[in-house]
Amino acid sequence: MSENKTAPVTPKTSASKSQVMYALSIHMKYGEVLHIEGLNKEEKDRYFELARNENANMLVEDKYSVINLLSKDIAKISVKAYDERYQKIYHPLEKMLFSESGFGRRTFTLIIKAFVIIAVLSIIGMFGMTVIDGTVMDVLFDGKMFMETTMKGLDLANKFFSLTVALMFVLNIIDIGLGYKAHYYINQDGSEPVVHSRVSNLVVTIAFIIVYMVAKGVINQLAGML
Repeated sequence: MSENKTAPVTPKTSASKSQVMYALSIHMKYGEVLHIEGLNKEEKDRYFELARNENANMLVEDKYSVINLLSKDIAKISVKAYDERYQKIYHPLEKMLFSESGFGRRTFTLIIKAFVIIAVLSIIGMFGMTVIDGTVMDVLFDGKMFMETTMKGLDLANKFFSLTVALMFVLNIIDIGLGYKAHYYINQDGSEPVVHSRVSNLVVTIAFIIVYMVAKGVINQLAGML
């Protein structure tokens, strides 16, 4: 099912701020979904009356276009009530957290993959140093020396980890901030599903930190046992 890609329609006679307002999702029989927001009760009722009356029509106008809405083309109308508090506080938060990420998931997964490669190379590099100084065989066959060399590599990886986390959080903050201007309908019925929300990328960042800290703790425990 496709949907109207423009900003939601807000009629010129929108409701007073003190009133309960309504957001409609009008599902058309040919697949389009028209989102209309900022309606008072009387305006909302007129749309329902339009759907009930056969062969009726209504002109719906916004600053971009005029739509001749025919009752015979309407398949379903869903409604969501909201107030000024929701419109000014909760809806902007919903946009900032739950709308489609501007960066997508790929940016964050590439950063994590790059860190993993750098961390592995850091540890390999430390073992490479033992080849240069001729102690590689001692390190490989001595558990304590092996873990000490591994820990040196992890110490270097930790520095890259801090930079990686800082970068990811900066991207998360930018992404969430950009969500304030994103399209996110008050009535989500019929809108395209969000694949990678802005908050889900923040969850990925936090999960990355937790997994790394757990792995680091396990390695530290193994090093303490040797």
